[in-house]
Amino acid sequence: MASELTLECLAIGSLPCNSLDKAMEIVEKDFYDIPFWPQLTNISKKEDMIAQFSDDMSSFCSVSFPKFIELIKKIKPKYAKGQITGPHTLSFRIKSDNLADTLAQKAIWQINQIKCASPSTIPIIFIDEPSLATPNGENSTKMIKFVSDKIKENGALSGVHCCAECNWNIAIDAGADIISFDAYRYKPCAEFKRFLMRGGKLAWGVIPTKDTKAIEDANLDKMIEIFENGVKNLTKMGIDEKIIIENSLITPSCGAGSLSEKLAEKAMDLTKQLSENRKALWHLNLQ
Repeated sequence: MASELTLECLAIGSLPCNSLDKAMEIVEKDFYDIPFWPQLTNISKKEDMIAQFSDDMSSFCSVSFPKFIELIKKIKPKYAKGQITGPHTLSFRIKSDNLADTLAQKAIWQINQIKCASPSTIPIIFIDEPSLATPNGENSTKMIKFVSDKIKENGALSGVHCCAECNWNIAIDAGADIISFDAYRYKPCAEFKRFLMRGGKLAWGVIPTKDTKAIEDANLDKMIEIFENGVKNLTKMGIDEKIIIENSLITPSCGAGSLSEKLAEKAMDLTKQLSENRKALWHLNLQ
């Protein structure tokens, strides 16, 4: 049976907006069903994903978070997305025995704020791990699993995002509910079969945000083709298409903070358009 998340769209994190109002306008326009709080480095350098979770590890601040909470109070969405920088990535910058626990507490704080704003809303907290391409063996899995478990214990879904080619067994073994990968540059890997068969969900980063030329040339038809080819690659591994589709979400390939504001908005618009297109087709096929 299709879940409430089937083919829904999610954002990854950063936007290049110089105005908080403009950023939240994009959030409400394109991610109304699953709003997120954007990291806005053009407004403050402390919004950088590393600085935001390492400059002052005893606190958490975001320019957009209060407006995000206001939006949740207003629309009371079924889901809402937050994020933290992952413990594996931060471990390259910070040496601390309490790193995973500190990050888990920041995730729990976001969960509590979301639930306080709307008790019926289910938080989704992504663990952003851009450095997962350089794993640190079992310790990487252990740290991510600790944070993921704490997220789930507090009534939220956990996701792991990496836009690089990496060993996805780390995220799978860590127990993530959602894996977010760059589906524009990389084919789905064989390990995703095990992940899907256990009930995991794939967030397909189909919309390019790491390549200016790619997003300039992007259109809905191209994005449909990339997604369909990715699904076909998984079916060739012996996974039923119905299982794949019902456990798929649509995202940009990564944060859009490095793009121009115009191109970032195009990427967000395309994410929503692809989600709506695929949902409409899937519902038609089910009739």
